[in-house]
Amino acid sequence: MHHYDFLGQLVLIGTLAIATILLFQRIRIPPVIGLIFTGIMLGPTGFGVVSDSGLISILAELGVVLLLFTIGLEFSLDDMKKLQKIVFAGGLAQVMLTGMIIAALAFWLLEAIGKKISIQEAIVLGFSFSVSSTALCLKILSDRDELSFEHGKIALGILIFQDMAIVPLMIGLTFLTPGKVISPEATFQEVALLLLFAIGMFGGFRLLMPRIVRMITELHAGEVLVLGALVLCFGAAWLASLIGLSLALGAFMAGMVIASTDGSHRISRTIDPFREALTSIFFVSVGLLLDVNMIELPWLIGVALVVLLVKGIVMTGISMALGFSTRVSLMSGMVLAQIGEFSFVLAGSAKNTGLLDQHMFQLMLTIIVVTMIVTPALISAAPAFAAQMAPVFRFMPLMPEPKPKQPTRTTTSSIACKGEIHAVIIGYGLIGRNVAAVMNATNLLYTVLDTNRKVVSTMRRKGEPLFFGDCTERKSLLRVGTDHCRSVVICIPEIEAAIQCIRQVRIINSEAFIIVRARSFQSASQFYRAGADAVVTEIFETSIQMFSELLRHFKVDPETIFEQQEIIRREGGKLFLEPTAESSASSSKNGKPAGRKSPVPPKPASDQPRS
Repeated sequence: MHHYDFLGQLVLIGTLAIATILLFQRIRIPPVIGLIFTGIMLGPTGFGVVSDSGLISILAELGVVLLLFTIGLEFSLDDMKKLQKIVFAGGLAQVMLTGMIIAALAFWLLEAIGKKISIQEAIVLGFSFSVSSTALCLKILSDRDELSFEHGKIALGILIFQDMAIVPLMIGLTFLTPGKVISPEATFQEVALLLLFAIGMFGGFRLLMPRIVRMITELHAGEVLVLGALVLCFGAAWLASLIGLSLALGAFMAGMVIASTDGSHRISRTIDPFREALTSIFFVSVGLLLDVNMIELPWLIGVALVVLLVKGIVMTGISMALGFSTRVSLMSGMVLAQIGEFSFVLAGSAKNTGLLDQHMFQLMLTIIVVTMIVTPALISAAPAFAAQMAPVFRFMPLMPEPKPKQPTRTTTSSIACKGEIHAVIIGYGLIGRNVAAVMNATNLLYTVLDTNRKVVSTMRRKGEPLFFGDCTERKSLLRVGTDHCRSVVICIPEIEAAIQCIRQVRIINSEAFIIVRARSFQSASQFYRAGADAVVTEIFETSIQMFSELLRHFKVDPETIFEQQEIIRREGGKLFLEPTAESSASSSKNGKPAGRKSPVPPKPASDQPRS
């Protein structure tokens, strides 16, 4: 009879993880924390039940590979070109500054509390702690649908550089090994060959991947699609590992190339179930690694908090230096403040070469896990915290805006002149550009406020009335003429920032007509409460267009169609949710639709009220 002890452990992990997540959801704790807590309970810190940690680690690494592959499927090569400044300038600055600052603090602070370490150990600590968690950050940002936001793009760019920097960092740590002499020429040749092979592999991906994707997606066989998707993902990761790159980085590169093909959505849909299962095991494995001495836990938590603070401040400063607003920079700092899974790799390499002993290795693991545990809460609190704290940081701007003596109506001015402005557009993404194009075509005067300094400078050279600034700042809103405009169109996706903007506009110009873009009816209700006059909810607009066309086909009176559109837009949340006893009772009293109650039935054309 066969003995598969690891199956029992996987069943135990899955059962306990489900129970923990269900419990944590009741008290509103993110599932990721439940998975890490499951690992802690089953590992050496808890009951010590799981012993086959080797298999768990392999499955966990495969989960990270699948996660990065699916993230790559969401970003085409054109998207990545826009991030090159963040990746190379921002990433290099983040790793070097964070590594040196934490190394210096570790050397002096640990000596002050009686835990003296060598300079070599301090450097290992500094650069191991400089990298953030790719799996954790991208998982949470993807679940919150924030990867397309500016702070999400900053996080993605920095994490890509950190993944690329792992191999050079490991090579650099070997120079610290006691008694080992390494030739600089040999190291240079190794790095040059690594770059050469990486460029060749990426070129091969661009040449072959689209053809392979087309072949497997055109075949009407589900088995071929599933196997093909897995082969593409793990094959790219394996090729990357052969030349010394991380598995996850190879999978990300393959996903990014596939993103430009027509079959990318089918590949993504096929991979998703595997990704969710294996990334869950990754977060459990983080808890399984922990073996902490409770006596040392308080000061280790203190060290973890210092690391979070240092990394957050450094990342905030780098983002501001790259031209991003204070609010976006603060959010990116909070997202990337934790220590990541590749820190395990660097710490393990240092332990194998004699730079760290087992005790120091376990202390590092404890600090890493503590920072990862608090990350979901940090990312969730980032929008509100950044909106509140941004004014505190404005007394020391890195790139102050020019203040002209005599503003004019030309777009070279840094402030909109007095006079009637038909609309102020907040955000110059796809929706903002479309609104501006229509305003321009109809000869209506408008100004635009955006937080991307590069976009602003480019469009101003083309004559567009764009201004750099944050929509949550009163000063920025005044710069674009919000105090004397007739309407404000808010096109940004960040809910908290949009709410802050609505409130500021209401204070500055109570008569302005405010239109806001919303992704769901929950955020739409928040916008109405904040003071918006009209909210365009993306989730309902397709259904509105479809039923409007259907009613026109059945010759329903145009005024009735308009009335139904307004009902859906105003009360969409009630119309598309299951009715509760409370809502049904209130609707019967007030005569208003609730739950799945249908919109007002159309009346004959002759009985329609005139607006």
